Amino acid sequence: MATEPILPRSYSALEMKKQYARVAWFYDAWSRLTEEKALNRLLELAEVQDDTNILEVAVGTGRLFSRLVERNPSGRNEGLDLSPDMLAHARQRIDQSSPDSSYHLFEGSAYELPFEMDTFDVLFNTFMIDMFPIEDYPRVLKEFERVLKPGGKVAIAYFSRGLKRVNHFWTWMAKHFPALLTGCRPVVLEPSLLQVGFRVLHQEEISQSTFPSAVIIAQKEID
Repeated sequence: MATEPILPRSYSALEMKKQYARVAWFYDAWSRLTEEKALNRLLELAEVQDDTNILEVAVGTGRLFSRLVERNPSGRNEGLDLSPDMLAHARQRIDQSSPDSSYHLFEGSAYELPFEMDTFDVLFNTFMIDMFPIEDYPRVLKEFERVLKPGGKVAIAYFSRGLKRVNHFWTWMAKHFPALLTGCRPVVLEPSLLQVGFRVLHQEEISQSTFPSAVIIAQKEID
């Protein structure tokens, strides 16, 4: 049976900010119900050690970033998000859980990361790429590749089609009610990672409350 094509999407920074301003107050509840297993598995696979240079692109409300800060107290922890509303929640979470930790959170775009090349050991990105136009994937992933050190890794979680019949419900939702999912829809990421020069080390599918996610670990080639 032929695979259904990826649903088209357009990109507008202003519209994304508006969308996340509307959902920031309840996003944690959604994440606990549908994304928690994927975040836990991604953190496990990434094998974060202390004294590491870490960047998370699209920190959201900081559910993953706060745990990265806790695991990496002696390292560099940088987090970026397009939404000031989501960042406000992230700062509050980390100040409560790790008030003495060193970290930086700031507003910015995944299309133009404000860092020098070969800076980070690990880059995390969760549930962001699935709202971008597929034609923009090479540009965004090339930015990820640029700021990673040779041999550095990306750890990405995203909305997938899933392996179970019940997972198809979410594809239907993304097709008919995209606004309810802030424009996110099921995507396939491995071909784009390979296109920009990453080597895929591991990928797997995860389902939580019927919502399908994929987690993938890929490595920047060593020159």
